[in-house]
Amino acid sequence: MGSPPDRKHFGYVIHDVARLLRRRFDAEAQRHDLTLPQWRVIGQLAYADNCSQVALASLIETDPMTVSGLIERLEAKGLVVREADPDDSRAKIVKITDKARALVSEMKALATEVYAEAFEGVSDEDRAIMLSVLIRVSANLSNQRALLKEELV
Repeated sequence: MGSPPDRKHFGYVIHDVARLLRRRFDAEAQRHDLTLPQWRVIGQLAYADNCSQVALASLIETDPMTVSGLIERLEAKGLVVREADPDDSRAKIVKITDKARALVSEMKALATEVYAEAFEGVSDEDRAIMLSVLIRVSANLSNQRALLKEELV
């Protein structure tokens, strides 16, 4: 038998924190009769409304067929509408409804609460350092070092 995972190992901790955050947001989405992927679609549309289904799939890092199913279910709940793209008759533009915008306000309030809980006892300075380090790690892993250097200048 191998030894248990080192809980101080960077990869384990990052994964665990992401899992715990997803679990919290998933539970809240379920309270609104939504799945976490549907919740993510609404969140993305709040920032990038009038988005094509293909662009939306890219934003939430999934395939267009999956997004099509998510949009169909959200449309049935009155949270989004699909309209023909005036520039491409084969494409659909997805728009968020007022009903969904009300949910976005709740999502933002929930995020504030969850992050406040997550960062309890962590100083503003430590939070800033952690964010800076994670941005650097992300850039390193996604080969975005040049962009990172430009942002830090």
